[in-house]
Amino acid sequence: MLPVCHSGVTYAPMRTLTVKLEADQDLWLEQQARALKRSKGGIIRELISERQMTKRGSIGHVLRDLCGSLAGSKDLSTRPLTGYGRAKTGV
Repeated sequence: MLPVCHSGVTYAPMRTLTVKLEADQDLWLEQQARALKRSKGGIIRELISERQMTKRGSIGHVLRDLCGSLAGSKDLSTRPLTGYGRAKTGV
């Protein structure tokens, strides 16, 4: 049995929200929707979901865009720590 189609678009009952946007925000949203071939509402729902996960997510999730951006050994246990732990002289 197929789920009931409420408004001809969604399969599950969703609440409707009206949002007032600045002209530049609407232009950005329109461009994103066109580029991603998605609805404006779909983009907004995804942004809200990402924000919800960020507040409850792990530090790894929050910093996921930085993963792999640093050069150096991937295994820090193999990196020599020269100069660490020594007392500074002449201070």
